[in-house]
Amino acid sequence: MPLQRVIFIIIFLILPVLNFLIFYVYVNIDAFLMAFQLRNNTGRLYWTLENFSRLFEDFRTDGEVSLAVVNTIKTFIISIAMFFVGFFVSYFLYKKIFLHNMLRILLFLPSIIVATLTTTFYKSLVSVDGPLASFFQAFFRLDYKPSVLSSDEFANLFVFINYIWLAVPSNMILWGGALSRISDSIVESARLDGVNEFQEAFKIIIPMVWPTFSLLMLLSIVGLFGATGNVFLLTGGANGTMTLSVWMYTRVYGQSYGLYPPNGFHYLSAVGLFFTAVSVVIVFVVRRITDKFFAGVEY
Repeated sequence: MPLQRVIFIIIFLILPVLNFLIFYVYVNIDAFLMAFQLRNNTGRLYWTLENFSRLFEDFRTDGEVSLAVVNTIKTFIISIAMFFVGFFVSYFLYKKIFLHNMLRILLFLPSIIVATLTTTFYKSLVSVDGPLASFFQAFFRLDYKPSVLSSDEFANLFVFINYIWLAVPSNMILWGGALSRISDSIVESARLDGVNEFQEAFKIIIPMVWPTFSLLMLLSIVGLFGATGNVFLLTGGANGTMTLSVWMYTRVYGQSYGLYPPNGFHYLSAVGLFFTAVSVVIVFVVRRITDKFFAGVEY
């Protein structure tokens, strides 16, 4: 076999396979097994379900875990609402309303910039040295500049506002792509048949972009327990903004430095496995519902 072909096989075939086997298969299998294991005082592993019983006990007794679950569910609800908002904004842009090109640029801008930079910029706006604090000080005639991210009353609100700022433009990109594939002749034929704007949106446009709707729904569910990096950047989970992903990150980080009791990684593996199973069940149920909802639609 020629040397060039051997090099090609190693680089483009064997290395990707090894990468998949090591960093996806092996790591995940190891994490799966750890969820059902603990170490005794002698360091020996034994099989048990104690990690899961501890998780359910933490749901009842650990306020931080309960708060993380509640905030994660709130984030999911907001993400569902935002892709509806993203659709209707994209629909109005699709209808070429007044200044639609300028609005498209302004609304798409956050999705063009890296999310980390966008969140950092947002944090500078709402921080104690930002313009929002100065506005609140002047408007309410305060003797100090309030920091909304350090407030238990407002921190969650402004974290969710940041999430909305990031989510709507991202959804609009997918919606815009779906709407652009709709033939103008279909809409024009419907208008000639007497279809009004409301009927056009709900009887023609929505059924034709239903695959995108299903995709965004599934992406929201898949990211339910992981896509909250903005929380870590803005507050680190403080002031009532803790989510499951931030909670797990802080626990893994603390476990690495011995800040938590032994067997912490086994417990966190059980947490990750449990919520992965929850995500799979939700995805399956939602997919069945969405498939039945427009079962007769031909895309």
